[in-house]
Amino acid sequence: MPYQSGILPAMEIETSQNSGVPGDSERLMVLLAYGLLLVAPAMGGITALIAIIMAHVRVRHTTGSWLESHYRNLIRVFWTMLVYVLAVAALVTIGAGYSLAALFWPFSPGWPFWPGAMVGFGWAMLMPLLGLLSFALVIWYYWRLLAGFVRALDDKGF
Repeated sequence: MPYQSGILPAMEIETSQNSGVPGDSERLMVLLAYGLLLVAPAMGGITALIAIIMAHVRVRHTTGSWLESHYRNLIRVFWTMLVYVLAVAALVTIGAGYSLAALFWPFSPGWPFWPGAMVGFGWAMLMPLLGLLSFALVIWYYWRLLAGFVRALDDKGF
């Protein structure tokens, strides 16, 4: 497509015209999205936003092909981790606020003998469990992404 003044050409992804099977460039888009999600924790999540936008835009172009399952996997992994991170952040914020309120509230039962503080810090006993769950989800995150990346390299669905 020749470049016209003031009009930028759209990014075209080649597909096989006869069979409706996506071409190599669509496969490269899937691999790029996997790569962006794999480095997202180290990059502060910016690359995850790029990858999920790519996945949401490209999934409808691969309907019925083996690449559709990869885009669905990318979308599922992103949204699962985002919901988990937001839920944990909210719980830790509420728990820390409750602990501080219980610690400094002068009318808590048994003041100044600290039972109010003990109730306030009781939520902290769940932190090791939260850490274990977070570790399990990080393993799941990388497992799904690396397994999908390898399967996409082998031209297999997820």
